[in-house]
Amino acid sequence: MEAVRKARLRVGVFAPSSRQPRWLVEALAKVAASDHAELALLACGEGGPERAPLLWDAYTRLDRKAFGGMDWSAEGDLATLVAPERRVALSAAGCEAGWRKRLADARLDVAFVVDGLDTRCLEGLARYGTWRYAFGEEQGAMEALAGVREVLDATTVIASGIRIQRPGLPDRIACPSWSRTYPFSVSRTRHAMFAKSSDFVARALRELHTYGARWLDEGTKLAKPLPAEGYPGALAIARDVAIMGTRIVRRAIEKATHIDQWSLAYRFSAEEPWDGSLDGFFRLEPPKDRFWADPFPITVKGRHYIFFEELPFAAGRAHISVIEVRRDGTTSEPVRVLERDYHLSYPFLLEEDGELYMIPETGQNHTVEIYKCVDFPTKWELERVLMRDVFCVDATLHKAADRWWMFANAAAPGGEINDELHLFSSDRLMGEWKPHPGNPIKSDVRASRPAGRLFSHGGQLYRPGQICAPLYGAGITLHRVIHLTEDHYAEEEDRRIVPSGDSVLGIHTINRAGDLSVTDAFKRRSRFA
Repeated sequence: MEAVRKARLRVGVFAPSSRQPRWLVEALAKVAASDHAELALLACGEGGPERAPLLWDAYTRLDRKAFGGMDWSAEGDLATLVAPERRVALSAAGCEAGWRKRLADARLDVAFVVDGLDTRCLEGLARYGTWRYAFGEEQGAMEALAGVREVLDATTVIASGIRIQRPGLPDRIACPSWSRTYPFSVSRTRHAMFAKSSDFVARALRELHTYGARWLDEGTKLAKPLPAEGYPGALAIARDVAIMGTRIVRRAIEKATHIDQWSLAYRFSAEEPWDGSLDGFFRLEPPKDRFWADPFPITVKGRHYIFFEELPFAAGRAHISVIEVRRDGTTSEPVRVLERDYHLSYPFLLEEDGELYMIPETGQNHTVEIYKCVDFPTKWELERVLMRDVFCVDATLHKAADRWWMFANAAAPGGEINDELHLFSSDRLMGEWKPHPGNPIKSDVRASRPAGRLFSHGGQLYRPGQICAPLYGAGITLHRVIHLTEDHYAEEEDRRIVPSGDSVLGIHTINRAGDLSVTDAFKRRSRFA
């Protein structure tokens, strides 16, 4: 879509009360602070959202205390976002009287509605329709139950987005996104989802402002009918609490008896099918006090090496190590090659102008750093900080059409780092890296986070992405890259690579160098075997 320039969008906010959950107030504060939209009107009633049953309220408090997660339902005040002259009282009687004319005079582009409000009197009053948050696969609007059913039903992900309603047209969903559910905690699930979703209103308005009315159909997806929703009864709540308790006990026993551990695997083959099977791979198992992951291979003077993340459990942070591997399955001992006082992982390797560089993941330091090899394979020196004051992980670079591209996952404060993929570009490797205007280019915990180098096969460019639900590194999704330009990025899912056999529960990195294929594997090993 070609960008369209115009004045700021005028947004009216309609709520049963000005007192609303904190995350929602923050979401609308981002709209008020943007350069593409303004809060032109706030209409609030005297009521408030439906109160949760006492038993359910007690459970959610206990859940939050046990498993953490911010209380995003703590109240904020929408009135602080709008000047007094832009506030009006909202009542059913007003909808029937001269109130519609007053709204028409406000010349609203978008009417944003808070959960719990009857919107029939708003129909047709905003040029681009009535917007509200939507949660779950059924795309319901009841904020208080967002994530609840998904956790209790052991659904691996929860969807969220913005529902757009226009008279005479089917509803659409903007900013569709999927987050991981935590099977032991509704609170943690909601925490990650709301932290991310608070960006959606401002993000959708930015798209509408940039591309105009056609974005409503071309940049969104068809929505399901709005479902009827309500709190569960007392018996259902008691049953659900019992289910959660059973899961927590089962997981506690599992953690007491097993070690969660990543290991490496490699093989030499003319072509790699990447089918999830590790048959034919040599397996490199670390000692029980650490894990090995994120392998990146390279061949130098006929010898084969794998750089990888090594994390000793007692240290609490990882460093980068290297191991030499041979075609007969024998290897050297691992050697530590790069360590900092912050976590390092995902040692992405690249060559440029005859030099070898590494870009390890340094998100804990809020940087993207590039290191130059000065004595292969063990000595590396910091060459440049490519980006500062960013929380990005697993930076994956690709050069095409005389331009460098960087794919990396980033998160809003409090959000889940595995959910949203961002794209940056530069005309030089050591130049200025600019964010893509479509960021985030993907918002899906099942496909966003980079899982290795982009590669070409059959004349088509592919991007591997991690499947991070139901657990981190559950598998890999391969995407065909359809468009990669400074204005537009698009990809399509080609297939998924999931572990098969041998009790392997996850893989989350694939790479090749010549005929050397490498991957990693996640298993739960007995502490006593």
